[in-house]
Amino acid sequence: FEDISGGCERIFGTPIPLVYSRHTVRFLTTFLLFLPFGMYNQFGDSWNHIGLIPSASLVAMFMFGIEELATSLEEPFSILPLIGI
Repeated sequence: FEDISGGCERIFGTPIPLVYSRHTVRFLTTFLLFLPFGMYNQFGDSWNHIGLIPSASLVAMFMFGIEELATSLEEPFSILPLIGI
């Protein structure tokens, strides 16, 4: 049990480098900024170019939501108070 507890404390004490999170957010932001230009041809045959804005916003909301979930999953022990054990 002590070996497992020591392993959990080692995981708990190891920080995730901030560079990984920043790189992911920058790439995702760049991708989502250029997404409307990539979707323009899909909406080009119809009269509904106004539908491009809500659809790109919806995709951006889902992608940033997934990124936020991944950020919170990087540190799973922040919810559990393992220090008191």
